[in-house]
Amino acid sequence: MRFKFLVITCIIWIVMSYGSISLADVDNETDSGTDIDVPQDFVLCTGWHALCTNSNDCNMHGDKADCDCMRVNETHIVYTSEIQDTMVKNQTLAKCTNEHPCDVDQAPICTAIKTGQYEVNGTKYDWVSTYSYRGWCSLLKRNLTACDQNATGYSGDKYWAICDCAPCTENQNASNPDKPLTCECRIKNETFVGMNGSCTGENGGIMSSMPLWAWDFQNNTYPFPMPGYEFVQGACADLKSDPLPSQPS
Repeated sequence: MRFKFLVITCIIWIVMSYGSISLADVDNETDSGTDIDVPQDFVLCTGWHALCTNSNDCNMHGDKADCDCMRVNETHIVYTSEIQDTMVKNQTLAKCTNEHPCDVDQAPICTAIKTGQYEVNGTKYDWVSTYSYRGWCSLLKRNLTACDQNATGYSGDKYWAICDCAPCTENQNASNPDKPLTCECRIKNETFVGMNGSCTGENGGIMSSMPLWAWDFQNNTYPFPMPGYEFVQGACADLKSDPLPSQPS
């Protein structure tokens, strides 16, 4: 009886020390040994966002790069682990889980983007870079390339920009009217996916891209479940009938 009292006392002390852990969570982990519900990797939002998919001449400054990006109004995908607004990120990861997934526009990050409440380093931004499939069919035809800085004979860029959830502002003096936003993207120094058969950015800049592990070159697809991609594949395919499977003799 004394041992049981000590165990209960310890659990209560833990819960009081870490307010985000509920008694139900402790009970689940203690009794079943299972992990606490895992957050969703991606959530879907609708409305305006910045799209940096085709930004190949980002200008580096320190550990950031300014990328000129498109302004797009359509359904878009947020990679939750890259959210840079700490409060909104925590709210999203807590609410949107694999066990209790958020539907379209239900994630707190969607509200923050729509209402201009996305805050990074004390500044609120009206625009946020997220991902959507605008122009994806043409991008697939641009010969995506594996870029490995450590490979023998490599001559491409060492750095590249990752723009997922980057804060963005209007550029009143944009030289390209199709890219009226400037997004402050983080710089990476690791293997990445090159565009247009090249690992080198344009006009002396670096390209906005994704890590090498995020693309399956053999099957020309993502190696993980990506929301909506099954429809994009069909949209990009040639308009023709598929052959029937061979019949057993």
